[in-house]
Amino acid sequence: MRTALLRTVIRVTVTALIGGTAVVGGVALPAHAATGTVVTDSGAGVTIRSGNATTFGSVGTQPNGPVTIDCQLYGEPVTGKFGRSLIWDHIPGKGYISDAYVDTGSSGLVAPLCPTNPRADKSIAWYSARNGSTAFQGYCEMAAENSYGKTGIYASAKANWNDAVNRGAAHRGDLNPPKGALVFWDLAAPYGHVGVARGDGYFWATSVNGRIGLARLPYFSNYLGWAWPNF
Repeated sequence: MRTALLRTVIRVTVTALIGGTAVVGGVALPAHAATGTVVTDSGAGVTIRSGNATTFGSVGTQPNGPVTIDCQLYGEPVTGKFGRSLIWDHIPGKGYISDAYVDTGSSGLVAPLCPTNPRADKSIAWYSARNGSTAFQGYCEMAAENSYGKTGIYASAKANWNDAVNRGAAHRGDLNPPKGALVFWDLAAPYGHVGVARGDGYFWATSVNGRIGLARLPYFSNYLGWAWPNF
């Protein structure tokens, strides 16, 4: 326990709180801001992007070394210096970098969730633009993946859910999924069903009245829960 605690203390810079505000290097930050260290094999730093996926444009480079993180969110998985991570760190006034290149002392969140999720917004916009379409009937998993700019990741929605369960990433039975999370049902055995949460109790999916549509959870029977996209 002491060894683990010491390792955490060494790897994470603990900010001092003064009147509810964290002060680092004389600069006032949100009380829950975190710090980490960017590390890349090349030493050239990591690309800062306008959103939480590699498909978003570059807006600069965060050099190797200490970095302040004001919030975090889940996005496209990236494999980097510290393994594979779905977490993206928001750098104040700059943009997003993959947590796979940031040593925060944890493989989980160390800062509050960001109030916006650019990648989730694109997924939801994809569904909204196809509202009423029957083109993806019987292909709910393909629709979910396509909404995130991916395809051919899982053979079915049930395979996707089972993977989330095996990874310990499934939120069983939770009817309050955050925006952009995948929501699952045990329907159409053995394939299952999947949609994308809007973050307000509603979700987009195929087979809503026989077409792509918006509905309130749980809507279908045999609701399983939610998980962040692992793609």
